[in-house]
Amino acid sequence: LETVKKINRDIGTTVLLTEHRLQDIIPYADRVFVMDKGNVYLEGTPREIGVKLKEQKHGMFLSMPIPMQIYGETDSQATCPLTVSEGRQWLSRYCNEKGIASDSQRKSESTEKVRYTKTDSSKKELSIQAKDVWFRYEKDSPDVVRDLSLEVKKGEFYALVGGNGTGKSTTLSLLSRVRCPYRGKILLEGRDIRSYKDRDLYCGLLGVMPQNPQSIFLKKTVLEDLYSVIGGRREKMSSEYQIHMKKEKAIEGIVSLTRLEGLLERHPYDLSGGEQQRLALAKVLLLRPRILLMDEPTKGMDAEYKEEIGKILTRLKQHGLTIFMISHDVEFVAEYADRVGLFFEGNIVTSQNTREFFAGNNFYTTAANRMARHLFPEAVTGKDVVTCLQSSNWTSL
Repeated sequence: LETVKKINRDIGTTVLLTEHRLQDIIPYADRVFVMDKGNVYLEGTPREIGVKLKEQKHGMFLSMPIPMQIYGETDSQATCPLTVSEGRQWLSRYCNEKGIASDSQRKSESTEKVRYTKTDSSKKELSIQAKDVWFRYEKDSPDVVRDLSLEVKKGEFYALVGGNGTGKSTTLSLLSRVRCPYRGKILLEGRDIRSYKDRDLYCGLLGVMPQNPQSIFLKKTVLEDLYSVIGGRREKMSSEYQIHMKKEKAIEGIVSLTRLEGLLERHPYDLSGGEQQRLALAKVLLLRPRILLMDEPTKGMDAEYKEEIGKILTRLKQHGLTIFMISHDVEFVAEYADRVGLFFEGNIVTSQNTREFFAGNNFYTTAANRMARHLFPEAVTGKDVVTCLQSSNWTSL
């Protein structure tokens, strides 16, 4: 992105860019076009677009930079901030004008309650354990995973973050038994992963969502693809389908959960990126896993689709599903994960509750935290910052 900006700024080349993740794009754009249903819906400068989307309560406002979203929830008459730097300056002035106290000036009762609740959850049994795991692709090549130890509790949403090439996806392939470590153990629900038969492992225990959802699409329509997971339309018990419920009813339930209504006769490849992710998730969930492994599930999604996926995962977690996710999307992780691990050079260098992880990290943190930490150091999402601005304490956080 920095190179693209330089080409535009220094050489004068016209740049037309399409993108879902707008945090680092919008501030540098001269003009923004918002498309909806095949046509240009809005056109203008970034600040003009932000105001119009907010006024019209359009879903694309969720994709605007976090400083703009926070500004949009206030009564400020100042110029709308686009970058974290502008947002930090605007926030300081706004709080000063409104007499809003910083977090250091008030007691955070709710944070103590959150920590107390999370302490209780440590008693839960473990779904995933990795003990002293080592892996390399070739005998004489460097280790990609190095002495990895990891624990994920039952019903927990654990996110693994970190830079490219650090070994995150390799770790997920080890947890899904696509690859095997040359040293160490991986346990699922207390049992060595190597002792499971394929049928027992992948039908009812482990669900795996790959980074590219198209890799698991097999049929010409969404509906056919869903039925293919459970052995077709014929009503009979099988290794793929072991419950006493009509298949049609099971399909209806999963379609409703993943919001695929209206797409059933479409070809899977004709779906949008977000719709394909939801279809892939539906296929995986039809095998009724207790543990769900996900590799970059929000890749290529706009903010509205991400919110939908987040709500689906929250519902699944409430039903006791354990979720292990690899992601570069720190905003999504901050919003939905229970615990976060930072992966670096083949191992997890730190693992903490989500709020503590982002609030205590100067570099690997959210835009909202970078913008507001000088006033509200424990605010890690835009919603957190808005809550701080709208209340005299943190009781609603």
